[in-house]
Amino acid sequence: LAGVYIQELSRQIDLSRLDGVTIAFEYNQARLDIDRGYLYSHRLTPSDEFAIGVAMTPSVIRDGIVKSHIVLNAALAIALEDPNSEHFKLALHTLAHECAHVEITHRFDTAFPNVLLQNVYKNIHDAARWQINLACWDEYAATWISAPFGHDPTAGYEETFILLLNETRSKANALIKAYRRHGDVTKIMAEIYAAYGSLMKFAAYHLGNMAGQRLSLMDLPKTKAALKGHWFASYFERLGVLCKRIADDYGHWSDQSSFEALGDLADELVVEGGLIVSHRNDGSLYMDIPFTSETMPE
Repeated sequence: LAGVYIQELSRQIDLSRLDGVTIAFEYNQARLDIDRGYLYSHRLTPSDEFAIGVAMTPSVIRDGIVKSHIVLNAALAIALEDPNSEHFKLALHTLAHECAHVEITHRFDTAFPNVLLQNVYKNIHDAARWQINLACWDEYAATWISAPFGHDPTAGYEETFILLLNETRSKANALIKAYRRHGDVTKIMAEIYAAYGSLMKFAAYHLGNMAGQRLSLMDLPKTKAALKGHWFASYFERLGVLCKRIADDYGHWSDQSSFEALGDLADELVVEGGLIVSHRNDGSLYMDIPFTSETMPE
């Protein structure tokens, strides 16, 4: 029945760039088996460190056109067969969320052709920034668009965000402590941007859903309490403003400056976390990781 619901969702979500749908009980293998239409080294991995991945929608290239292929875990998708199932609304919402990714990717590719899957990054810093830019925007937009369908995911997004809010700084500090021993600057840069990028991404999930559900912090006392006096509070607010600015111009972006602003925010966050990336005149990168009491090996 997934096809029936996808057809209904297509009345409100643009699925003209949907490449196909794979539903499999062997979800992890199904992700790896997708023909993405180009050579790549990055393996598709589910977001299961802080949330269990049951669906994803990777971009693929077909006849030179960027499309999207939905992959669903059959253990959840099977609930679509029974509207009375306790998991039906969750399955429907998950499907709507993945369908939203199809539209979002289409809009971005139309505005900025030859970027998705084809852009050549200038260096590893540029690549790290763009991974965060796209992840934050994609999840903000997907949760915003899919909010009206099926299950209300607010409590889950809130719980995951608060978990990362409490753990990210200590995790990043531990990574820097390990760097003091191994000395691999490329590795630590990737790790720190991934850690703080993950916090930003799950904040974007939460913020996008808040926008879609028309909620404010006054409606979410747990989030409000968790952010009160927290070092991330101002970043959370600014991330919401930046994502809303992109959403307000949805599909009509004249340039990538509003997306680059997300990378600028990530850079600020990483600097506060203890990693400073500088660009030298010759195009190379210099990374400074100042010694602090929080990042010194014991």
